[in-house]
Amino acid sequence: MIDSRDFQRIQDELAGYLRPIFDDVRVEIGTDLHYRGTNIVVTSKHFTGLLAEQRFHHVVRVLPEDFYNEKLRRGVVWFELAPGESGRDLMQMPRADDVRKDEAAIEARLRKSGFFSELQSVVEGGVETPSVMRFDATRRALAACGFKGSEVQRACLFLIGRGAFCDAHVVNDLAPEFASDSAA
Repeated sequence: MIDSRDFQRIQDELAGYLRPIFDDVRVEIGTDLHYRGTNIVVTSKHFTGLLAEQRFHHVVRVLPEDFYNEKLRRGVVWFELAPGESGRDLMQMPRADDVRKDEAAIEARLRKSGFFSELQSVVEGGVETPSVMRFDATRRALAACGFKGSEVQRACLFLIGRGAFCDAHVVNDLAPEFASDSAA
């Protein structure tokens, strides 16, 4: 829990850590801004098109571990918003847990469609550079494998559930795991 007397100081410190990655970042810490209790609201155009868990991951990975653990980990509710979004918009976004019951079917479809090979082709062919923030190449490969609309989003949520928050994670962490699983 952050003492209200420290809101401005921690808000400024947090913005300082985030600005090198999110050049337009605005940070606000306050009580009951979007939800009961102490809220941390981080706003940036860079969140546009990202899923909720991607946003939080990209914010927290930038922060020094001791700063996060000592000041920001407990007793706060986080909101990572794109300009024009509300806290309610973020709270209504789907999460990886929403596809947990369908993981086996999603994984089977990814394998059957050749998604990981397609993604490798997209990346190696220079069509798309693996992003360290977004799922652009991943979404392109999913579309090429016949995933449409909400199926693309559900596949991305599945990948998040497996620890991949961007193209680079999918290419470097998950694709080799899936390739070695199929070789076994």
